[in-house]
Amino acid sequence: MRRFQTALLLITNPIRSRIPFILSAVIPYVERNLYVIIENPNFQSSSSSLVSSSEKLFDREQQKQRIRPLLHAIYKQLSATKNPSVNILLHNVDSVIKSTNPLQLPRTCEAVFADCSSSTGLYEYCRDHFHRLDQNFELRIIDEKEAKEDQFIDNLSTCDNDLFSTKCTSRYNRGVLGGTFDRLHNGHKLLLTESALLCDEKIVVGVTDGVMIENKVLAEVIESVTDRMSNVRSFVGLIRPSIFVHCEPIEDPCGPSTTMADLNCIIVTDETKQGALQVNKERQDNGLSLIDVHVVPMVPPDDHNQDGDKKLSSTSLRREILGILLKPPLKCVESNQPYIIGLTGGIGSGKSSIGRRLQKLGHETYKVDTEVYKQIIVTFGEDIINSTDRSIDRKLLGKKVFQSSNELKKLTDIVWPAILNLARERIDCLFEEGKRIIFLDAAILIEAKWTVAVNEIWVASIPPKEAIRRVVERDRISIEEAKRRLSAQISNQERFSYANVLFCTYWAESVTQKQVEHAWNLLLQRINGDSPSF
Repeated sequence: MRRFQTALLLITNPIRSRIPFILSAVIPYVERNLYVIIENPNFQSSSSSLVSSSEKLFDREQQKQRIRPLLHAIYKQLSATKNPSVNILLHNVDSVIKSTNPLQLPRTCEAVFADCSSSTGLYEYCRDHFHRLDQNFELRIIDEKEAKEDQFIDNLSTCDNDLFSTKCTSRYNRGVLGGTFDRLHNGHKLLLTESALLCDEKIVVGVTDGVMIENKVLAEVIESVTDRMSNVRSFVGLIRPSIFVHCEPIEDPCGPSTTMADLNCIIVTDETKQGALQVNKERQDNGLSLIDVHVVPMVPPDDHNQDGDKKLSSTSLRREILGILLKPPLKCVESNQPYIIGLTGGIGSGKSSIGRRLQKLGHETYKVDTEVYKQIIVTFGEDIINSTDRSIDRKLLGKKVFQSSNELKKLTDIVWPAILNLARERIDCLFEEGKRIIFLDAAILIEAKWTVAVNEIWVASIPPKEAIRRVVERDRISIEEAKRRLSAQISNQERFSYANVLFCTYWAESVTQKQVEHAWNLLLQRINGDSPSF
């Protein structure tokens, strides 16, 4: 079966329920990019000149009415987020595609798929009307017999199933919408395509940032707001170049929608339509005119979705990086050395045993008359000595060091290197016992600069809001105290910058177990030389 890197799909039959058949007949043959053009239904393939009736009389609103009902049908069918990337081009909303005004395709297409009858002039029509087709592009006709049989499904009301919907659509020049737009997926594409189709001059896009994303699951791996805005502009420029796109970061749900006077409408999803009511309330309070609300249906989640979402989400895409190697190990495998994994994570991140193990290691460094013991006494004074057994009174020591970051640093500069030395001694013993892979379980792995001792860093992550909830429940402390403890640590973002492998314990234990098993299996492949190197 020949597969094409990039192809063009011409849809000419205005029946929405044919879309699953059409896409299932095309997708298996395309690897990377599929561009879709929804042609005029009066496309006459039997004519040698193949002149569409729309060339005689162009009506922009009629073009929109033909295209709009297919948008959700296409992206709903494409809820899977894998290749190929499917983009519906809207160039024919602004002008007729004809030989004297051909459409410049975004990339060279190796094939054209069409759902119309074949004719001797169809190949020439495609060559003349679409630039950047491969010199020897292949023309494939979607099986007409099966398509006709499939149309029997569509013997319902014209309004529900035909592109020629009788419903009126208001005309808008400038619209506004918002979203995170992380890892631009088909749900985003539907929202942006609908917006680009709805508005003829400009769309304003608020891209969430700052406090609006800090508690999202795996917020640390969300693309930068600069990249997300760039991706939005690039996508709209791809599908309808005539539209001006204004993007700006927002840290509140309304963003620019309540301050820009020239807007005609706000485009929302079923999930966010209540927010449109707040937008209009604030516009009214600001002395601005109310704007129409246009609701776009959401794309359903993938079949393998485990989040219980009712829509396709960026979270599911971010989850795909969990348990895999994100960047090369810090040290290569050596046959005469243990392979050490540094496991770390913030408070409440799911590493319940870390504190107890570190505490055990740490207590050994405080033993009476050790070198560390002597250094602590010299640094913080003899008044921290317990008179009964000459041990260090940790409560008295804590009162001194936790009142000042400088004093705390003096203590950690003494203790942390000593703990690492003890850990190395333990690691050497385990390696002598035949243990090849050893985990160094350390919440302060990064802060203490113990990364020098490990081959890889594995990080457990949880959103700050969930971490606070867990700590409050586990330690029976106040929310304020939990927040204070969390703020005293480095952020998830900083930990992620060190991560070779990332986990998230936000979901059920079974989900975490799958992440760990996946990471373990990949680790075995790496150290046994069965996986490709970077």
